[in-house]
Amino acid sequence: MDAPDQSLPFAILPAVQAQRIAPALQERVLGLGIGEADRLWRGVLLTSGAGVVETGDERVDLPAPCLAWIPWRPGRALRIGAGAVGYQFAVGDEMLVDVIGNNPESANLRYLVDRRVVAALDGEATMIADLEAACDLIVRELHRPRSGSWTMVQAQVRAILVFVWRASGIEEFAVRSQGEPSRILQRFRQLLEMHFQDRWSVGAYAEAIGVSHDRLHDICRRELDRPPLQLIHERVVHEARLRLERSLLTVEQVATSLGFRDVGHFSRFFKARVGLPPASYREQIARSLKDGYAAAQSSYADWP
Repeated sequence: MDAPDQSLPFAILPAVQAQRIAPALQERVLGLGIGEADRLWRGVLLTSGAGVVETGDERVDLPAPCLAWIPWRPGRALRIGAGAVGYQFAVGDEMLVDVIGNNPESANLRYLVDRRVVAALDGEATMIADLEAACDLIVRELHRPRSGSWTMVQAQVRAILVFVWRASGIEEFAVRSQGEPSRILQRFRQLLEMHFQDRWSVGAYAEAIGVSHDRLHDICRRELDRPPLQLIHERVVHEARLRLERSLLTVEQVATSLGFRDVGHFSRFFKARVGLPPASYREQIARSLKDGYAAAQSSYADWP
């Protein structure tokens, strides 16, 4: 078995690592500094040479110039050919939550992140230069952390993810291939990312989209097998879980940040959908981590 290449050591901030891929005389396997058991997403930019991602019998070729985004799991290996040049980085849950954020384009990024993308960059000299600059800045910030390094790295990872989105065309293809209902759902996703904390009603979303309440309801039921109100509640619960798991906010502060009128209302809402009150859920997560078990995480592709 090939040993992971360690010629250019990773530099660490929590849940983010990055590495320049320098040319070598022979093929090698590039490892990850973040534990293989963690939920990870891996990005690879190759400007020359070639690489391959291997998972058992599966093989994904990475011919330069290309940009790859790959949800990672144990057993996968990144094999880089002799002479290849570029960058690789690994992103964990904590950083990815911040990178996706809550804005009109978050729905597109959320749709993208749990899907494998390998985008050819032939003829994209400007994009390649921009990607190299973003990757280089990540490496420098991680190797010499300073005030604001987390924010700086977050901004560069977000920029790279937008480049992946643009280069892949994955969302535009999905919308074009499925017609008007998908365009309405895409607009619903975007508005929900912007306003789920404002506790908009289904009618408010329908009005902003320019369709009737009944049409939005019918499209959601037909395309996603869930009414829009359930989708809204699932988005709020997903965010509540993340904030309870990863932030130092009190339960009351989480409730306020999500637009609930009081902590009691939030607790009843959360318990009805998760099965535990928020405080008990947070305690359960803390116990799981203390006992060495990773907390169950929702996928970014879980919300349609």
